Amino acid sequence: MSLEPALAMSSMDPVLRSIVTIGVLVFFAKIFASMFSSIRLPPVIGELLAGIIFSPYALGGGIIVFGEPIVVLNNYVEAFAEIGAIMLLFSMGLEMGLTSLRETGMWAILVATLGAVIPFIVGYEFYTLCGLPQTSALFIGAIMVATSLAISSKVLENLNLLATEEGMLLVNAAVIDDVLGVAVLAIITAIIVHGTISLYETIKIVIAFFLIWFAMVGFGAYFLPRVMERAMSLGVEGAVETAAVASAFILAAIAGGLGLSPIIGAYAAGMAIAESRALQHVKDFTRHINTVFSPIFFTVVGARMNLGIITDQIIAGILVMAALAIVSKFAGGFAGAMLRLRSWLKSARVGVGMIPRGELGLIIASLALSKGVIGQDLYAQAVWMVVLTSIIAPIILSRMYRVEAGGG
Repeated sequence: MSLEPALAMSSMDPVLRSIVTIGVLVFFAKIFASMFSSIRLPPVIGELLAGIIFSPYALGGGIIVFGEPIVVLNNYVEAFAEIGAIMLLFSMGLEMGLTSLRETGMWAILVATLGAVIPFIVGYEFYTLCGLPQTSALFIGAIMVATSLAISSKVLENLNLLATEEGMLLVNAAVIDDVLGVAVLAIITAIIVHGTISLYETIKIVIAFFLIWFAMVGFGAYFLPRVMERAMSLGVEGAVETAAVASAFILAAIAGGLGLSPIIGAYAAGMAIAESRALQHVKDFTRHINTVFSPIFFTVVGARMNLGIITDQIIAGILVMAALAIVSKFAGGFAGAMLRLRSWLKSARVGVGMIPRGELGLIIASLALSKGVIGQDLYAQAVWMVVLTSIIAPIILSRMYRVEAGGG
């Protein structure tokens, strides 16, 4: 009997099964994250691998407690994962803020644009030529767009190089890259709703997205800081935290009601609250929340992967997708940086720093799988591409700086 029918036949209350699943996944996510952090690799990779190993298709389905598999993916677990995605994008918005967006400058916008457009076109065109449907190819292109700001900035922080010329350009470009990635996600989500669309309709969707986006950000920037300051003035314990989380979910719901992905609204809420005096308080609180919700999201992303389908063909597909992602992102980041830095080495560092894919790529891959736009084979390739780029790029970037330091 296959695993999924066996899960469906079980008698335990689905809410209790979800509680057990979340407890198991978060526990092992923390262990694996700690292991990866101790060897200077991104903790998120450990969380992903914990989900893969303890998925219903692996140990999570093989370990039976009281006649039930210890891990199951049902609607309640998926709902917690969605909350995790919303909180992740909310925290990304808090890190960015509108002030940072205004101060990044045209050079960072140029680097980010080239670093987004080239991977998107390469991914879309390659997989279209491979015979994938247009929507599937668009999603693969979108997965290749967003740089992991957290990974690249952490490497520079560890080396005390955030304040260097290429360090500031890299971080600012990665920030803009996040916005472009969210924009692409909104566009692709609209394409899912409308089906195959013409260039004219695509342009309309792009314009509509940015109008809605700027309206939400403008509304949030005017309204939410006032709400946060009023909450601070109440002097009631938990008032600021409650207002912050409520704003994330309200704007997420508004975005969903407008046909956009809910995480876009959460991102806008974070950007707006970043302009309030309560920013540091909210960031501290959100960081604590994400110690639980972030592992839930990433382990569920990993748990959706069926290791049983991994074949030599899929491994080859993983390597091809990773190679395309690395070369295209490096080319875009390097070309844009050369126009500003006029240095091969510094520009190469920016290009390498743009390579890691992270949270947003996983969110897009997860959305594509849940909508049935891509199958388990492409999903596995996308997740492992994120894993490989997130491991390879920090190692190369660190060595590029340390070799120079040793040589000097």
